[in-house]
Amino acid sequence: MLRAATSVAGKATGAALVGGSGYGAYLYQTNEGTSRMIKAYGNFAPVILSYRFLEAKEKLFPGSVTEKDWSYLDKTYAKPTIERLGELQGMYTKYGQIAAGMTNTLSDTWIQELRKLESDVPPRSIDVVHKTIEEELGVPVDAVFDWLDPKPLGSASIGQVHSARLRGGTEVAVKVQYPEAGQLFRDDMKTIRKFFEILAPENVISLSALEKQNALELDYRMEADNLKQVEQNMRLGGFLPHEVIIPLPIGDLSTKRLLVMEKIPGPKLNDGVRAYFSEWAKQNGTTLEELEKEAKLKIEKEGIPAKYTGPSPTQIERYKFLLRVREKLMNSGICAYNCTFGRLSQLGCKQKDYIKSNVPLNLPRLVDTLMRVHGYQIMKDGLFNADPHGGNFLLHPDGRIGMIDYGATKKLTKNERLTACLLWAALYRSDEDLLWELSILGGYKSKYGRKVSILNCGLRINCYS
Repeated sequence: MLRAATSVAGKATGAALVGGSGYGAYLYQTNEGTSRMIKAYGNFAPVILSYRFLEAKEKLFPGSVTEKDWSYLDKTYAKPTIERLGELQGMYTKYGQIAAGMTNTLSDTWIQELRKLESDVPPRSIDVVHKTIEEELGVPVDAVFDWLDPKPLGSASIGQVHSARLRGGTEVAVKVQYPEAGQLFRDDMKTIRKFFEILAPENVISLSALEKQNALELDYRMEADNLKQVEQNMRLGGFLPHEVIIPLPIGDLSTKRLLVMEKIPGPKLNDGVRAYFSEWAKQNGTTLEELEKEAKLKIEKEGIPAKYTGPSPTQIERYKFLLRVREKLMNSGICAYNCTFGRLSQLGCKQKDYIKSNVPLNLPRLVDTLMRVHGYQIMKDGLFNADPHGGNFLLHPDGRIGMIDYGATKKLTKNERLTACLLWAALYRSDEDLLWELSILGGYKSKYGRKVSILNCGLRINCYS
């Protein structure tokens, strides 16, 4: 009897598994949310489990896991995992962009790959872009734009940006949202929440705030309003137009899924800095990779410098001015020679090449500007960019900083700003009692309610600030 019952149960279970598998396969083929969920679990679960295994191994057998073991996992998983994040787009790409800023947590291998998600996500076709523009404006593309570059300036989690020229001749940047972005984000949030509940429960707490923020980002009209408000704040604060530039939205061309704004020339700040040092390294017989390696080894050996002790921003500006004057004077002489003796080829004279000086970037000034601007926005205005990764800053040809992408912003009340001042003061002074009181008032908790855990977290943050 028991054997018969077991047999029946076994057959029933087998039928259920087969039926469930068949239904799962059907949903994979017909339901986008299910398909993305299966792809996500299938790709990311093995990666997280591999790292969790090493963590458990080190906990059970201290000293058994070496840096080489961690490095092997990084090199094995970083590139294919980030490529998959880029293909999935939506919330997966957004999380990758956030992780790109975790330089004190993730290895250089992961950070290097994650930064590709800031503007190098696989773009949609120009046909999709045209369709969205026409749906949002209700007129053909060529009725508004004289020219629209089919190649995007950048593509990210919910949309991509193209260069364009309006009928009146104004150069603009056109930000277009992907058609299914809203639905993908809602589906992805459900998947990611379940994923974290199982494999990374410590990250679940951040999802609600992120979900709320992303809902605002999906309405480009909010970003248009933010750009206008931030531009006004920066002008009143004296930063604009001499130090920073904010692209303003153009007329009535901004809708929920379309944002047309002023175009700021220049590369991303990170790319501009890397290009300058690549050229400098080449002129000095080395490579950018070698320079970065030397800098990292120095920091590992000596630690992060307590204070910058190099030339001041003013000194560097004076040096740049002298370089430009020298270049103009020498090129004036070369021009005079080329227009006279340089033309006498029969006498063996040759035209001379003009000099182009490698004018240094004023890095102290750039860093100082970014710090002062963000400090002013947080403490004075209470309105700031909540996603300030390297792809959201441009290096203008004249040295100013272009500040873009204000879809993700945070607003702080006066009381919140005052509380933040107290919190930073407590961190700076390592005032454990005040830090503990502020943490409790702010609702912060540790997993087991231990005071020391919260204090260590705060003090650790202070080490990196």
